[in-house]
Amino acid sequence: MIRGKHVLYFALQPPPEAQALALALAEAARAKHRLGAKPAAPARLHVSLNYVGDFKRPPGPVIDKALEAAGNVAARRFVVEFNRLGTWPAGDPAPVVLWGDEGVIGVNALYSTIHKALAKPGMVPRREAEIVPHMTLIYDKAQVPETFIEPLGWRVEEFVLIHAVHGEGRFDVVGRFPLSG
Repeated sequence: MIRGKHVLYFALQPPPEAQALALALAEAARAKHRLGAKPAAPARLHVSLNYVGDFKRPPGPVIDKALEAAGNVAARRFVVEFNRLGTWPAGDPAPVVLWGDEGVIGVNALYSTIHKALAKPGMVPRREAEIVPHMTLIYDKAQVPETFIEPLGWRVEEFVLIHAVHGEGRFDVVGRFPLSG
């Protein structure tokens, strides 16, 4: 599959306090496991939800359609918690991520709700793919063994639509969608 330069997806963004804790964990892993790479910028930390697509050109009409579909999502606020840190075997360099057990149930529920909203206008296949909610901290060649950590979490108040432009370092939030009480 040829990946496009423009990538569009829904995500959760941690608040500043959670960003700081996540980056402190990343720095501790860097020191302990001699990682050479730097952690992600705080504003780029996110938990990916629903993938909309890769495009060669700016996907203006697709963004509009995704914004409209997401506007129909009705979901409640929830708490997300990650209790594990480690390297996932995906790519070279591989991602060092946070992921969780029961603390990600709300993420999975929101993913399903967004999927249904995107499937209605035919933006995604009806069959829902499974996800493993996680937050990538660093990409590095060194391996970090799976480690249980003190849960890192936050109250999820909204989800966002992100338009990332590969090769330009752009990571733009093009839509915000509040969750209900």
